[in-house]
Amino acid sequence: MSLLVNSQAVEHEIPADENDHDVVVKVWVKELSFMQLQDAIKTFVTITTAGGVDIDLAAYWKYMFAEAIEKTEPRLSIPQMLSLRPFIANQITALLPQPQDLMSGPLAAGATE
Repeated sequence: MSLLVNSQAVEHEIPADENDHDVVVKVWVKELSFMQLQDAIKTFVTITTAGGVDIDLAAYWKYMFAEAIEKTEPRLSIPQMLSLRPFIANQITALLPQPQDLMSGPLAAGATE
């Protein structure tokens, strides 16, 4: 058992077309460290001066695409990944840490104290 995050990205194949599952996009996802996940929270959660919470999911996914995706085949830039059709983007986001999982960890525990 390793105490450190896995430095090797894991390859995933996802269908690129709803009707033709032979057309695939390969996505290499790397494991993020605890500190990277904490940085992710800062990208999408803002505490307002009135004590409210603003959540920006687009900022979260931009961060995740940039930090957790090592490469794709065909090769896609970050701006291209942000312009993917929902069918493909939804499959990619399912491979990544989910924002609700980050919010239910240390932040949730701290909020109840």
